[in-house]
Amino acid sequence: MRLVSLIPKILLWGLILTGLWGALSVSYSTIMNIDPCPGIFTLPACYLVSTGYLLMLASLIVSSVPLKNRLFYSGWVPTFLIAAAGVGAELIIGNVCPRNENGLPLCYVSFAFCMAIFVLHKLTRTRETGEHG
Repeated sequence: MRLVSLIPKILLWGLILTGLWGALSVSYSTIMNIDPCPGIFTLPACYLVSTGYLLMLASLIVSSVPLKNRLFYSGWVPTFLIAAAGVGAELIIGNVCPRNENGLPLCYVSFAFCMAIFVLHKLTRTRETGEHG
C-alpha cells in the first residue's frame, strides 16, 4: 500500500482518537462536576458523544464491511447531530457548549471533526472497496 493511500486512513484514526479523547475529557469533567456538559433530557451530551466516537473507532477495527458501516454511522450520526445542535444553540443562545482553555466552544470543534471524519471515511471506504459515490 502506498503512503498516499495511507494518509487519509491515518488522518481518520487521528481525528477519531482526538475526538474521543476530547469527549472523554469533557465527560470526566462532568462526572467530577468540574464543568458539566449540557444534557439531552437527563443524559449529559458528552456521554453520548464519547459513545459515538467509540463506535467510530470500533468501525476502524472490525473487518466485516457491513458491521464496519453500521458501527461508523451509529456513532457518527448522533455525534454529528449533537455537534450541529450545539453549534446552532451556541450561535442563537450563546454560552451553551463547554469551551476549551482558549474559549472556543467544543461543539464547533466536534462539528468540524465530524465533517472531516465523514469525508475521510468516505474516501477510505472508496479506496478500500473500489466504490464510487
